[in-house]
Amino acid sequence: MKDWDAMGADWRQQAVPTIDVDALRVEAGQQGRRLRRTLVLETLLAVFSVVFLGWIALKPDATPVQTWLLGSVAVLIVPYQAYVLWLRRREWSESGLEVDDLLDVEIRRCTTTLHYWRFGMFFTLLFWLVMHVAMWIGMLAGWPAETVVELIAVQIGYVLMIPLVGGYGVRRCNLARARCQRLAALREQLRTP
Repeated sequence: MKDWDAMGADWRQQAVPTIDVDALRVEAGQQGRRLRRTLVLETLLAVFSVVFLGWIALKPDATPVQTWLLGSVAVLIVPYQAYVLWLRRREWSESGLEVDDLLDVEIRRCTTTLHYWRFGMFFTLLFWLVMHVAMWIGMLAGWPAETVVELIAVQIGYVLMIPLVGGYGVRRCNLARARCQRLAALREQLRTP
């Protein structure tokens, strides 16, 4: 009978893995697929936006404001999207990684998400400010009413869009921050004997 007790005690003293590696791999795979899908859609949207804005800016009947403002936006989209792709360059794939490397990639994905939303919202607010200043310059300089109305319409669109996108960004940042803390705790469990 004592042999069974000793075997039971040995069994209970075994180190129990606290990290569910399979669940972590599944989660990382889902995050990776979502990231790749988002990046592809975002890049396609950026290409479409550059072509569309460039087309409007280069039309023969485009006003000088349309040419300069929309042409500038089309040109600025390219480095913005290139920067986003550069940020995500090391996060594209999670396959074949060991657990500690997988945790590092996932933590990096979380911190990049936080950086992406901070940078994106700053860029959006900066763009809104430029449009707002252009609208006021147009109204004070006596630009054609049609041009000023277009700028006012953009301002209204931004007033509606910024809180929605900002709210979504805050939600994504909160989720990323919580996930990052959870993954950092898992990494600490993995490192402690």
